[in-house]
Amino acid sequence: MDSQQFNRVEHEAGQWRSREERLAKIFSSALASTPLLAEKLRYFDRIAAKYAGTKDQDERFALRVLKQERRAIERKLYPNIWLRMIRRMLVVPLKSQISSRSQARLSVQNSRELLAQLEGAGFTGISEKLSAAMGKGQPEFSIPHSYYVEPSKRVDFDLAFSKDGQGNIRLQGYKAHLNNEAKPEESRGQYFSANNGKCLDTESALNLLQGRALERDGGWVQLDFNDRDARGQHRIKEFPAAYRFDIEQQVRNLPIKELSNQREESALVAALRAGSCQAVTFIKDGNERRCYIEANPQFRSVNIYDEHSRKITLATAMGNRAVELLARKPSQQEEEKIEKRTRMRIS
Repeated sequence: MDSQQFNRVEHEAGQWRSREERLAKIFSSALASTPLLAEKLRYFDRIAAKYAGTKDQDERFALRVLKQERRAIERKLYPNIWLRMIRRMLVVPLKSQISSRSQARLSVQNSRELLAQLEGAGFTGISEKLSAAMGKGQPEFSIPHSYYVEPSKRVDFDLAFSKDGQGNIRLQGYKAHLNNEAKPEESRGQYFSANNGKCLDTESALNLLQGRALERDGGWVQLDFNDRDARGQHRIKEFPAAYRFDIEQQVRNLPIKELSNQREESALVAALRAGSCQAVTFIKDGNERRCYIEANPQFRSVNIYDEHSRKITLATAMGNRAVELLARKPSQQEEEKIEKRTRMRIS
């Protein structure tokens, strides 16, 4: 939304009009009632106090129009001119001061909570952008955020915010786009919604965009880059707990050096569950080879890559093609059975 065209005074006054229209549909005499007029006057007083210091010419003009409306309501509620004068000189300034202080405290609290949520999700270094955007008072806005994850890979985020019914700013979600400058055809994006103040962290989003699966709510999820929904979103392949993919058991089936240390084993399994591609050391007859593994829940196995990110078999990793593959590719018949047991949903 263009901040030059957005008038905060008009917007908040318009919210009251929408409220009146809803009430008029239910209560025929509501608009002329004294309680409603009194609430309307208090609402307009708060708007006037909130934006009294604005330097925007359009908003200043809207405040002058709002003042005339407030005066008209005052005459209806307080026919006695002395009561109106007392209200203007004593009551309104005092209430405006209290309201301004309360609004300032709530705004600071909202900003702190929102920033803590964003930093917890991995969005660091955006406090200044957030403060500047919130200061404009727009009901909806977005903040861009980008960084490189590899020399030729950049991830771009576009975080979407909006005001809730209490006037607090909330994160609605974000669009993440992974740009592969070396291989543009591998660039891809996805929108991730925030629910009840919680959103997918940046590391998990990046892992999904790179094609890896991660554990979530006892099951596993993975983006399907061969299928999109009507909104252009990649569909999500979901492998529930009943699918019985045990990443810990799969790892223990492999001749990995790090498994000899319980702490390293736990860290390795936790990273794989989070969707990471982890470096491991395969050992055989005293020989070691550095490779990388990631979870493959669809085929109940792990994918193995060499130091050049090329997918290899366990036999190749061990330097002996006669080794029985623990991470073999299922037959076409097995794949069809797996697909039937895989639930698909849109995120």
